[in-house]
Amino acid sequence: MGLIKFSNISKSFGKKKVIDDLTLEIDKGDMFGLLGPSGSGKSTLIKILLGMHVPDKGTVFFNGEDITGNPEKLKRIVGLTTQENAFYEKLTIFENMQYYAGLYGIRPTRHDIMKILESVKLEHAKDTLAGNISGGMKRRLDFAISLLHDPELLILDEPTTGLDPLLVEQFWHIVSDIRKRGKTILVISHIFSEIQENCNRIGILNKGRMTELKLEKHTDLMKRFKAIVNE
Repeated sequence: MGLIKFSNISKSFGKKKVIDDLTLEIDKGDMFGLLGPSGSGKSTLIKILLGMHVPDKGTVFFNGEDITGNPEKLKRIVGLTTQENAFYEKLTIFENMQYYAGLYGIRPTRHDIMKILESVKLEHAKDTLAGNISGGMKRRLDFAISLLHDPELLILDEPTTGLDPLLVEQFWHIVSDIRKRGKTILVISHIFSEIQENCNRIGILNKGRMTELKLEKHTDLMKRFKAIVNE
């Protein structure tokens, strides 16, 4: 069994079925890219994983343990980075790390925090107000915060929105380094090139159902995506 398994998950809102008998396994060490058109159910699936929605049918497993609808359990094992800045602009980078550590209920040492900041290339700016840093540094700060409690699964939801190409490349290099430490990463993005270049597995969610693609050297991801969505 994979690190994360969605088993026969279905979810409806009113008469609209958003997730339809979906089964998916994400193995430890995967960088799994999740694609799908607007309204395909991506956000709902992530909220089910995070315990924010309870499925009408089916089970979510973590390492074989049923974690369906258990946000407290998920808080300890998942780190989340979104396109919206989650930090406080009037705190320094280091102060933000201390503040969020408190929210996680942990007390890292200064050395622990500096090691995380070094891993995302922010150690030199630790005393800078978060509101005064660049867009690329803000993405990295959000990512650093998600690493504080040493989660086994990282969810990156449109993490490079608004970044120029050089900063995008830098961000993915950092993510790749983190993955090499044994982390499992789920990426939700609409940027095909980033998904294809960085993920070892790709799934397309459409009309509540998942199609996993076999990645081959010359896969035309855009073409495959359009074919699935237009079926």
